Parts: sequence; C-alpha cells; structure tokens
Amino acid sequence: MRTFQWLLIVVCVAHTLVAQPSRGAKAKRSSSVAPASTTILARIGPEVVTYEDIETTYLRNANRPHKSLMDMPRDTVLEFLRLYTNYRLKVLDAIARGYDKDSAVLSEVAANRRLVAETFLYEKRIVEPNVEQALQRRAYELKPAVIVVTIPQGDNADTTAAYAKAMACLRLVQSGASFEQVARDSSDDKETARNGGVLPYITALSGVIRPLEDAAYALEPGQVYPHPVRARFVYVLVKLLDKRPREMVRVRHILLVPQQGEDSLAVERRADSLLHALEGAPVERFAEAARQLSSDKSSAAGGGLLGNGAFYCRSLGFESDNRRLLPQFEDVLFSLRDGQVGIARTVYGVHIIRRDSTKPYNPDDEREAVRRLYRRYNFEDDKRAFLDAEKKRAGWSLRENVFAALLAAVNPAKSTRDSAWDAGIGNNLRTEVLYSFGSRGGMTVGAFIDSLKKHRQPYTLNRQGMEAAINKLTDPMIITELTAPLEQQYPQFARLVREFRDGILLFKVEDQEVWSKLKFDTALARAYYDTTASRYKTELAYDVSEIYVFSDSVAKELAEKAKQTRTQSEFEALAAQYTQRAGYREKKGHWGKQTVKSSALAKLVAAHEPEEGKVIGPLSFENGYSIVRVNAIYPPRQKTFEEAIPDIASAVQEIKQRQLTEQWLEQLKKKFPVRYEMATINKLFRR
Repeated sequence: MRTFQWLLIVVCVAHTLVAQPSRGAKAKRSSSVAPASTTILARIGPEVVTYEDIETTYLRNANRPHKSLMDMPRDTVLEFLRLYTNYRLKVLDAIARGYDKDSAVLSEVAANRRLVAETFLYEKRIVEPNVEQALQRRAYELKPAVIVVTIPQGDNADTTAAYAKAMACLRLVQSGASFEQVARDSSDDKETARNGGVLPYITALSGVIRPLEDAAYALEPGQVYPHPVRARFVYVLVKLLDKRPREMVRVRHILLVPQQGEDSLAVERRADSLLHALEGAPVERFAEAARQLSSDKSSAAGGGLLGNGAFYCRSLGFESDNRRLLPQFEDVLFSLRDGQVGIARTVYGVHIIRRDSTKPYNPDDEREAVRRLYRRYNFEDDKRAFLDAEKKRAGWSLRENVFAALLAAVNPAKSTRDSAWDAGIGNNLRTEVLYSFGSRGGMTVGAFIDSLKKHRQPYTLNRQGMEAAINKLTDPMIITELTAPLEQQYPQFARLVREFRDGILLFKVEDQEVWSKLKFDTALARAYYDTTASRYKTELAYDVSEIYVFSDSVAKELAEKAKQTRTQSEFEALAAQYTQRAGYREKKGHWGKQTVKSSALAKLVAAHEPEEGKVIGPLSFENGYSIVRVNAIYPPRQKTFEEAIPDIASAVQEIKQRQLTEQWLEQLKKKFPVRYEMATINKLFRR
C-alpha cells in the first residue's frame, strides 16, 4: 500500500451539508428586544415558569414548524404554556406526596443519570471544543507540501533510522535547501515526491491524517513545521504553501472538443470567439450557449451547471458528492470573480468557465456534518487521550517495570480466554503493585489477574491488550469523579437529570391518580353509545355451505346436481359425500356465518348477486373449484350496545381518562394556584 494512502485517507462518507438557520440569525418577533431567559411567563404554586423553560421544552419537541419560540403566535404559546403547566402541576403533586424521596425513584434516577452522564461529559469536554475548532479551521483552505519518511513496522522494528532521515531532511530545509527539491530527492512517497511534495488544498476534516492537519494549521504560508510529525506509519515534514479564506462557488462551463475534420487550432479559435461573445453576458445567455454548444451533455441540459448546481470549494469538492475538478480547471475558476468568464484547457478539451456566484462560509451550515465526521474519525483517539490525561492528573501511574515483567511472563500469542494464561506468573510478581491511583489505592498483579478472570471479555496478552484491560478497570473510576459535579458545572445537565426525575415522578403519580382508576365504566359507555349508536353497523355476512373439488369437470357435474337441490340439508348431503376440503366432509360443507370483511369465500359470493337459497358456481377458488349455497343473508344493521362495546371501548376509556385527569388538575390548581403573566405574554408574542 502506498504511503500516500496514509496521508490522504479516502473519506467514503457523503458530506451533504444541510442548510440550517444560522445561530446568529434574528428571528422575527413582535418586540424588537429579545426577552431575558429569566423572564417570568407563569407562576405555579411555589414555581416560576421562565421564558427559557418554555423555549427549551418547545424546541425539543419534534416536528415544530418554527425555529424560535418568538416566532410563535400568542395563542399557540398560551396553549403550549397550559400543557406545560399541567405537567408541572402533576410533578408538584408527586413531590408533595414525597415520591421524590422514594428509594425506587431515587434508584431509577441514579441509573438514568449514569446512562447520560458519561456521554454528556464527552460531549462537553471533547466533542464540542473539537467541533468548534474544526469549524473555525474550515473558514480557511490550506495548500501544504510534505516530505514523507516511512517507519519500519513490527514489534522489534528500529525507528531511529527513519527519525534520523527525517531530521536530516529537516535540517537541509532549515539551512536553506528547497523544500520541494528535498521532497523530490528524499521523500519515500513517490507519488507526492514527483510534485515536490505538494498536496491538494485541505481544510479541517477533509480527509488528511490528523497530525498533518494540526501541523498545517499551526503554520503561516512559507513556514516549515519545526519538527517531524509522527503519524501511524510515517514521519512527515510539513511546509505551508498557501492559506486563503475558503470560497464556495457555483460554476458553469461549456466544453469544446474537435468536431469532425477540425484540428486543435480551430477549437482554440472557436473557444476564443465564444469567450469574447460571452464576456459580460447575463447568465441566461451563457446557459443557452451551453445547451446548444457544449460537448458535455451531462451538464449542457442544465445550462452548463456543474455538480447539479451544488457549490464547490477546493478542499472538499462539490458539497453534494465531493467530486473534484481538475487542477487546471480549478485554478482558472478561482481566478475569476462572480459573473466573469475564463478559459481552461484540460485532457477533456477546452472549457469556457463562468463563475456564477459565491456563498460565504457559514459554520452553522456544516456543524452537524462536522460533528459526524469528528465522531467517526477522531473522537475515540481524543477520548482515550482525555481519560489518560485525567487519570494522570488524579495521580494514576503504571509501574512500568512490573508491567514489563507481567508481559514477559505471559504468551503474547494467546489471550485471557485461555484458562491457564497466568500459569507462568510467579507468586513474587503477583504481590507486586501493578498501578497506583493516588488516594484511591492501587492494584497488585494478583488482584489484576483475579479481576480479569471474573470478566468474560477476553484480552490479548500483549501490551495493547493488557493496556486495554487496565483501562477497562480504571476508566470507570475517573469517569465517576469527572461526572460527579456535572450538575454544578452545567445547568443544562442539571435540567436534563431533573427532567428524568420529573418524568419518573409523573409516571408514578399518574398511575395512582389516573391509570389505576381507569376501569371500564358501563354507565359512561351506555351514555356514549346512546349518542353515537348509528356509527356502529354489523358487517354484511352470509351463512354458506360449500362443495369444494380440484377438478373443473367434476365441479361442473356437481354444480348441476347441487342446483337441483331444494333445501340446505339436501345440498349438505352432497357436500358430505363429495367435498374435498380438509375437515369439511364431517361438517357437511357448512361454513356458517361469514362476513365479507373477513372471509375470502364470502367476498367471492358477494360478487355473484347472492340470494337466500341460491347455489352459485362453480367458482375458481383457492387452487380448486367451489360450489356454494347461500343459506342466509345478514345485511348490515345497527349494533346492539353489547355488540358495540369493542368499537367504543377505546373512546370511552379516553373520555374516562380525560375526566379523571381534569378532576385531578382542578384539585391541583386549588393546591398550587396558577397565574399567567398575560401582560408579559401579550407584549412578547404577536396575536
């Protein structure tokens, strides 16, 4: 595998950047001044409901058409506020009953907190800072050049020679030698060496390895990074050639290629003439020329638009699919201003290029895409580095000599799945302290072995596997310490945990006040039925008997006999003798009452103008033939109360639930008086 592949990782992910409202954009509102987050909108007993409470809850609800609470009309805000009030009344009732002190509730809250605390910690301490850094970096595009020195691989590989070569190259450059010439002469990556080490433009999370990106963004144009950058398989020397604001442009082109009998000079003359004709022309004229003249049929139909109209930048390509333009094309494109045309020559032919428009960089447009890329490519490494740093800060240290002795005493080709993996570890080594963790104590080799044997997860018996096992035991300790003060550090987390708790309280108190009382109320059901009875009808049904056979000739013969019968019993006597449907000779072919809605046979009968006593068929049915007698017809009628109970039960229960809830809320409003700050609401929200 070429070293270049480790420098430019192919990022096989669609960078579709979904446009979202800018965080800095101001929402339309009836007041010119945004309310403070502490502005009080309502009072519920001892609680106040602030603008922040309502907006946070509102924005978290899915499928909301607005992006800000200030966009909502007053009546909608009031309705939402009433729903929120009901929720808070129920929670206050649960607290008044002491449910928040219940051991089962406390245990469930603690379990929920553990589930979210670690993720929240990583989001705040790792993900958000790195995403913000990447978004800041993405405002610029960099063109770096590199000199690559490969590092020998293997457990016993000597990397000193590679480092010495990298340092020798660096000293040459620092003493005045051309970076590009040293790259051509000495870089182990021949693909980039041929070009003097020059790479395409990059930006944050654009596919280059992290150490190279970090080094490039630490430089100004013309500078060389002061030491070799260590990556997984290589040392890299980095020089920054260019740094410029990232421009995203929309581009059109007209491709001209030689026509039959035409030489390249003729194409050039044609291109020059067309370029002159389109200079200063409106976009409509360029688009029409592209439709008529361009040899690139894939873009010609769209008036020459490339990338289906997606914006393009040098470091990421088209934002729709990340395809890149050829360098010769790209250089001309970015030398133009919006509305200007230029000419470029590539292997495909001569291009008349029009730069249509430029979109300014907006970090919010790319925030979610950058977050996904960061989590996919960098998060795990950063998490490991974060935890290691925090453990070291907290006093954790590994006794390297003991760890080395442990590794020497086991077979690196095996894992802890082997029942005798620790047989070579002597008693003296087992009593040695493997690591210490400040005031939290430490762990001996013997205790470490015992811990691994208690866990089913296997670990390889090499350094990497044993380090992973140690981390598995020690990471939870530091995570517990780091997540303990989250409520004090982040009001957002305190709110999240409180909402978990309130949700549990709500479930518990609603179960007692509503769900446990929700019995089927026959009197309520009868009253509901009396006002809605006409809605409930029985299904059209037929009582039928059948003779079923597999042969069409036999079916025709039996149909003649069946049509001569005068009674149900005469027909069923034939069925008992001839029907071939499994289990139906004993029933004399009698199906009984069948509704058109649920029975395929009844549906088939309904399509043949049935009458009571009529014999129908033979009919092709279920891989055979049926002769059917209609014994009785049951037309739709209004259902009795008893028959309608399955139809009305859900609606009746909903009414009962609503009654219980309303009665409960009325009691709660007396206990916890509710007051809406209408003057504030009327001032803030449009009618």
